[in-house]
Amino acid sequence: MRAYQRFRRCIGQGNLWLYVVSILNRRGPLHGYAIIQEIRKYGFNISTVYGYVLLKRMVADGVLVEVEEEGKKLYAASEAARENFRKALEELQNLVKLLT
Repeated sequence: MRAYQRFRRCIGQGNLWLYVVSILNRRGPLHGYAIIQEIRKYGFNISTVYGYVLLKRMVADGVLVEVEEEGKKLYAASEAARENFRKALEELQNLVKLLT
């Protein structure tokens, strides 16, 4: 059914920032490739190139910040992203309550 496919695309690929912030909340700052590998564990078949483009876009949007640790670049969720993540989870929980 197309409606279900749109739903999956919307909550999935359309909102990868939620998955990335969730990963970083659990694991702390990570290298780009480690984040991409974690995203793939959620079932998203993204290329490495797309993964790095996504991370750069998330930095430009203020979702991620680049931090340097021992001379290596890591990504961390920004404070604004963590706050928006909490809000998004609340909205999803409210939606589930409303629909069930």
